Amino acid sequence: MRKHLIGSTLWSLAIPDTVKALEKVAEMGFEAVQFTFLGDDDLETTSLVRIRETLRRTGLKVAGGMISFVGEDYSTIAAIRRTGGFVDPGTFPERLERCRRWGEAMAGLGIRHVMSHAGFLPEPGEPQYDAVCKRVAEAVDALHAAGLTVGLETGQEPARVLLAILEDLGRKFLSVNFDPANFILYGSDDAVAAAELLGPRVSMMHGKDGTPSPKPCEVWGEEVPLGTGKVDFAAVVANLEAGGFAGAIIIEREAGTNRLGDIAAGKKFLEGLL
Repeated sequence: MRKHLIGSTLWSLAIPDTVKALEKVAEMGFEAVQFTFLGDDDLETTSLVRIRETLRRTGLKVAGGMISFVGEDYSTIAAIRRTGGFVDPGTFPERLERCRRWGEAMAGLGIRHVMSHAGFLPEPGEPQYDAVCKRVAEAVDALHAAGLTVGLETGQEPARVLLAILEDLGRKFLSVNFDPANFILYGSDDAVAAAELLGPRVSMMHGKDGTPSPKPCEVWGEEVPLGTGKVDFAAVVANLEAGGFAGAIIIEREAGTNRLGDIAAGKKFLEGLL
């Protein structure tokens, strides 16, 4: 029996209808999905009923939900540094409210774990560290109040910075969504070493691959189909498992013109690896 569930992120399929995207994930033979709300009306009662019924009918296991935010700009590393997560106090009230609303709606669907990008987290001791930690704490506490555990996704900062913040926050319900490719795409750390450091705190992993930029931390690396880039998946998984990781591995593909084909090939790659 395979140690890890294999799934796909819902948004990677580039299908804008949540129900149709869930049906496609199941049709592709996946056991699990990372869920998010894709439609503007998904939080309406009739839509939530349709989504809940689709999850029941397909039998998909929701490894986690994803809380994303309006206004996050991934066009450049500099842009997402300004606009991502909970770093900007100006956008925080709206994003905190989304955490509350989406968290309650996801919990109502039977989802028990969610994750999000906290943004470019400052180093301990930097001027904004305490203020950013306070906002992150407020956001994850709002999600926990809805009955959810929470994972923060890796990659925008070195693993040691994320670990320091997790320890300073001291929330037992807070864990890590480990995305090895993000360390390469942002140029922030070595994914294999990060897996060793963060392994005991990891609840879920993204199956995503990439190649580095000639200007790390300034210009994006390139996201490539799973198994064709520079992530050493065997070493990453081994280090995570050594730390106790037994969670789902969820394929994320956010680039390219053949999303469904790349996701299907990624599934075969992971099945061969695991």
